[in-house]
Amino acid sequence: MRHSAGYRLILSAALVAFICASSATHAQGAKAPAYSAHLPYSFSNFVWWNDDELRALLKKRIPGLGDEIATNNPAEGRVRDALTALMKEKGIVAEIQSEEPSTSAFRPLTANMVGMGDMEVPTFHPTVVFSLLRPKVVLGHVTVQSEASDLIEAVEAELKGDEGKAFGAGMVSFSQTRVEEIAKKKGYLGEQVLFRRMPTHKVEDSYATDVTVVVSAGPRYRIGALHADGGPLFEGKDLMQFVRARIGDAAGGSPFGTIGPQLRAYYQQCGFADVMVKAEQTLNSKEATVAYSLKVIPGPIYHLRSLTIEKLKPDQENRVRELLGMKPGEIFRDQAITDLYHEIAAEPLLKGYTFGFSPKADKAAAAIDLSLTFSKEGGNATVTVQ
Repeated sequence: MRHSAGYRLILSAALVAFICASSATHAQGAKAPAYSAHLPYSFSNFVWWNDDELRALLKKRIPGLGDEIATNNPAEGRVRDALTALMKEKGIVAEIQSEEPSTSAFRPLTANMVGMGDMEVPTFHPTVVFSLLRPKVVLGHVTVQSEASDLIEAVEAELKGDEGKAFGAGMVSFSQTRVEEIAKKKGYLGEQVLFRRMPTHKVEDSYATDVTVVVSAGPRYRIGALHADGGPLFEGKDLMQFVRARIGDAAGGSPFGTIGPQLRAYYQQCGFADVMVKAEQTLNSKEATVAYSLKVIPGPIYHLRSLTIEKLKPDQENRVRELLGMKPGEIFRDQAITDLYHEIAAEPLLKGYTFGFSPKADKAAAAIDLSLTFSKEGGNATVTVQ
């Protein structure tokens, strides 16, 4: 198969639809794995103590309490009662809830999905979370400290809008990630971020916690090296012409822009459904430089093994096979599915029809079984990825 004509990088709209649809399907329809009858527990917004202090106080009050708790109402109720009593000792009448992991908390298992092998998915650790419903705990005044004045301005602009909003462990974790991203985009790749929680004070019917954000920026990094390897389909081609960044430029963000997604899209159009595009960075802290690299790991070429068309008359089915332009035994192209939507719109024999599709991947055989299920417009069309 010749690939020279495809050297112009193109972004496949079908790939975007394919990934979005597959993610939605798995998030809605995948069965969540069962979790243990005993789980770790954590605290969201008990700002009068840190987690270690609160855990120690609870263990003194509840015989046999360890670092895990039974996921049932009596066990959780004992912790809620103990937390209520601790709050009462501070003169606060509290309403406390406990939450176990829900099915929505489990992330889609993208590792087994076609074309999703290089997607990074955070590991989910199920935890019982105890939180204070009433009185309300909010974020008070945010102060930013850093030796880099440009970081102070940027971080303040990002976090000042959170003042007065509900405060909890999730907010701190998310805010820290936001601050780290700001620092990295400005080239501070060795940054360290610390959130210091100040004593809680009462504000009308709520309690506010002021926070000091300390950002140790370190040196501003510059680009020391750039390398882009487009893999076998781009062997001998200079991809650096598509990279705007140059050696010596300030670091920050990905220097490769949309090249990674475009490479993935092109490889998938050529049948490499499991292609991975890896972008990596290597820091030289002594020189305050960073080496960026992009590498394509193509994987096998997938072929269409079977094509099933449902809920059409024989003459309509034959016409769909012609319009699809992809036969069993040929390289699988997701763009053919996107093109089919446009083709049937102009086909009198299929007027008023739409379809859903279900590509099932056999990774061991590098083969895909494709099902197209047709319905009249306004009916139920589905997208399923297995």
